[in-house]
Amino acid sequence: MSFRLVIFLASIVLIIFSMHWLFFRSIIRFFSITAPLHKTALHTAMVLLTAIVISGFVAARVHETWWITGYYRFASAWLGFLIHLLVAAAAVWIAGMALHFARLPIERNAIAAIFLLAACGYSIYGIANAFTPTIREVPVYLNVVPPAWENSKIVHLSDIHLGRVHGKKFAENLAQTVNRIHPDIVLITGDILDGMGGKWHGDLAILLDNIKADKGVFYVTGNHEGYIGEHRAIQLLEKTNMTRLDNQLIEIDGLEILGISYPGIHSMKEIAGLPEGGKKEDDAIRILLFHTPTSVLHQEGDRLDRHFHTYWMPDISFSCNRKLHIDLQLSGHTHHGQLFPANLVTWLLYRGFDYGLNQSEESLIYTTSGVGTWGPPMRTATISEIAVIRLREKQQRRNK
Repeated sequence: MSFRLVIFLASIVLIIFSMHWLFFRSIIRFFSITAPLHKTALHTAMVLLTAIVISGFVAARVHETWWITGYYRFASAWLGFLIHLLVAAAAVWIAGMALHFARLPIERNAIAAIFLLAACGYSIYGIANAFTPTIREVPVYLNVVPPAWENSKIVHLSDIHLGRVHGKKFAENLAQTVNRIHPDIVLITGDILDGMGGKWHGDLAILLDNIKADKGVFYVTGNHEGYIGEHRAIQLLEKTNMTRLDNQLIEIDGLEILGISYPGIHSMKEIAGLPEGGKKEDDAIRILLFHTPTSVLHQEGDRLDRHFHTYWMPDISFSCNRKLHIDLQLSGHTHHGQLFPANLVTWLLYRGFDYGLNQSEESLIYTTSGVGTWGPPMRTATISEIAVIRLREKQQRRNK
């Protein structure tokens, strides 16, 4: 284990402990808890919950038993509650100071009770929201659309995270929902499997065979396939009827689909089937599948360096993507923050490319919020989404 990795893991432990300490210290102050027995009980709960979160995530990586799965689910759910409770605590501190300066006689403990209960309710809503995907239609206007794809239904899925939290029932419901759309094609942009493991990965992946599309189901890998071992993940996914696009360009009825595996390529020469110079026929359109809403160029350095750049210094220049003559890029990865206020962070880091349909010079990019979750099994910053891309010619929009 490298020294940098030790520092990284120690930082994570320190952050988790600090989050618990801030919350429990706030509880003591808000409700003026002075009895030694009560304070000892709260401090004990603080230490235990910190240990549960850390050990739950560690155990999920190394053990496969059913009770470890339950333990991990509790740990990850509590982490989601804690994040929202911390936001509520911050709001109470701010409200308390405002009321103090305004000289209003409202008790801070009453405000704290309201805000903390609201945070708990918000978290419960987030759990329900995470398991009920919403179908979102996304009209995409291009200069030219091949007749076979005019107003077609291209279902875009990402970040399914099949594993310990999103299991058999979730996979079955997802397939049923997608099939009700009657898609022409399904395109999946990575993180099909969850990096926290689970011995049911293989069985869960097979359930994706229930997804039916006239022109096939295609996918690229994401960072979580790497977390469980890319070779293992690909072995599991190759048992399905889905087609993997591994740095490969294919053509279906005038639609060119270019799939780039995570974490990207070093040069365009690595792409199989790409014409010299990345040329594209004038009457064709080219869709790029890449897990992150960034340039497809590979970040230099080791795995830790790439991980750091992916999360904190994303390359949104899209320079290589333009050389590939991409009309539309489909990506995921960000979850649009998943939990409030993390969506504000992803918006800043990706400068607006973290969610929705955006334009980078001549190319369009659609970043979905994803279907599943990682870590806390809840969504409060955004919806769990199945995107339906509708290709239309720009002339149609001008005629409206």
